[in-house]
Amino acid sequence: MNRDAISELFDYTGWAWERIARVIDQQPPDVYAKAVAGSGWPSLAACLTHFVASYDGWINMDWGQIEAGDMSYPAEWPEPVNDWNQMRAYYLRVRESFRRALNVPDEVLYEKRLYNLESIPEQMSRADILANLVIHERGHHGDLNTLFHQLGIRSYFIDFRFFRTLPNEFLLDEG
Repeated sequence: MNRDAISELFDYTGWAWERIARVIDQQPPDVYAKAVAGSGWPSLAACLTHFVASYDGWINMDWGQIEAGDMSYPAEWPEPVNDWNQMRAYYLRVRESFRRALNVPDEVLYEKRLYNLESIPEQMSRADILANLVIHERGHHGDLNTLFHQLGIRSYFIDFRFFRTLPNEFLLDEG
């Protein structure tokens, strides 16, 4: 995936995050870390922690060999970040690391390297890793919608099309 496409998807995930955060901000404080039955995730906190920590691990630890910043996990690993304010700040820190990781010369961004992460050799570039991270986050947006539904919270639309056509709107699913 090229730099411009990665950047646009990254902007899209930030746009979606703003809407997700708005929904969480409107809930009682205990909802963020509350146990949720009927979902693949034990809580909103666990789901958000998973994909935000993935950014941190790939970009700031040695997993991706990028080391764009310092790992700044604000909880006791592997416990979820159960404080919403800490999560919001953590998300902003890893987004800055992502920007630093993307803001490199093309020869660094697209150079293929050999990774042996799961005992299976893989050839990836920094661009491949960054693209995977934004796609990974996007995949978990559906999990968040399921969690919100299980908590009785009204759904919202964060489709890419609305990011492109109605970026300033906050659309609730009336169905």
